Formats: sequence, structure tokens, C-alpha cells
Amino acid sequence: MPIDTFSLGHTSADIIRADDFYHTCDAWLDGSSVNHVVTLNPEMVMEAKGNADFRDAINSADMRIPDGAGLIWAHWYIRSEFWSLIPSLVAFSFRSVERITGVDIVVRLSQIAEKRGVPVYLLGGTTRQVERTKRLLARRFPALSVHTSSDHVFDISGPSDVLADIQRVQPAILFVAYGAPKQALWIQRHKKEFSSVRIAVGVGGAFAILSEEKRRAPDFLRALNLEWLWRLFLEPSRLPRIWTAVVKFPRFVHRQKVKKVS
Repeated sequence: MPIDTFSLGHTSADIIRADDFYHTCDAWLDGSSVNHVVTLNPEMVMEAKGNADFRDAINSADMRIPDGAGLIWAHWYIRSEFWSLIPSLVAFSFRSVERITGVDIVVRLSQIAEKRGVPVYLLGGTTRQVERTKRLLARRFPALSVHTSSDHVFDISGPSDVLADIQRVQPAILFVAYGAPKQALWIQRHKKEFSSVRIAVGVGGAFAILSEEKRRAPDFLRALNLEWLWRLFLEPSRLPRIWTAVVKFPRFVHRQKVKKVS
């Protein structure tokens, strides 16, 4: 199983083919410990620069999957001896890349869980998002046992009733949708408390998309690695976050490359 791990500042990302990733997850289900998967994007890398707790949570994870074309660009650009910054960004729009998104992870791991006969647990998101995602998974995978958390406010220490419910259900796979950095910090703190959990993965806004509360970017924008443009169109208030991902992050990667070369 080839994994290419590369550094981004004080964090790192793991480049792995989707089939290899899901094969690894399937094997993890036969293990005896919990495996933490971070779905990493450029905003999270930038947040980790100044957030030591978040940085530790990322670095202590068992795998850091690029959920965002920006990280795949960074992997390509850092290793390129020929491309300069702006031309590389333009050229990357025409490259076909394989991403492993939070949405895809929820679906594919649920499929594996159905075949294995093990339960999954949906934690976080809104009540509407979680219930609609549960119904979607039940339609796709009729034999899958899907459990959801009660409506609650995020609490890094629990909440206690949520922790108790996870213990009661004994899921093998835990999908956590608190958003970054909360979900990574929560998983890091609690992952050893659940005897049944073998995979705990932060899935960000996956429930919002699977519930169809938010529309996913059209295929042609995803093919051009311009999903961020769709998010900006739907939610102009995201401009500061998108600016971080599409302007600050490339500059950060470029500085790292120049420093490494020099």
C-alpha cells in the first residue's frame, strides 16, 4: 500500500489512492484499536500554524487524507523543479486528480460496514442533516445499522449523554461532523474511550451535502479543481476562508518550496 507522506509546515498529508485507502480501512476493522482519519484541507493547514492543540491532533492521527485539491496541488508543486507559482496554479486546473472527500468516505465506509455487518454512528451536524443522511444511507445500504446522536451543543468534554450513547451502540465506524478544528480535537480526546470503534473520521460538512441541504459543486467545476468557486457562489460570507485557501495557502507552500530549494 504506497503512501506518500509530505510535510506542510509543521503538519503533513498522506497521498494515497482511494482504493488503497478503503482497503486499509477494511483491514482496520479487523484490528483492536481506533484509527483516527483527518480529512485535511488548506484552511486546516493554515489554522494549524497558530493552533498548537489542533496541530497535535492532526499529527497524531493515523492518516491525513487530502480533502481538497489544494493539498494535491501542493504535493505536486513542491516536488516540481520546473513550475513557478502562478503557472503551476493555472496548469493544475487541467490536471485530473483523485480526491478522497468526506462525502465519499461516509458513503464508501458505510458500504464496507454493511458488508461487514457492523454499525456506524453519525455525530455532529444539525438534527435535520443527520436524519436525512441516515435515511439516505438506509436506502442505499438496507442492511446497514445506522445510529445518530441526539441534538446537542458541541462540548469538547462530551457531552456525557452522547458519550454514553456511543458506548451503548458500540459502532465500529464513527463519523464526526463538528467541523475543523473541533472534530479533530474531539476525536483525539475521546478515541480511546470507545472499545468498539475502529475508525473515527472527521467528515466536516459531509452531512450537509448528503442531506441535500447544500448542493455539491457541478462535475465540471470539480474536474477543474474549482470547487471553491462554487462555495463562494453559494455562500459569499465564506470569502475570508476561501481567501485563505486559494491565496494565503499557495503563498505559504511557495515559501516552503523556496526555502527547501535554497
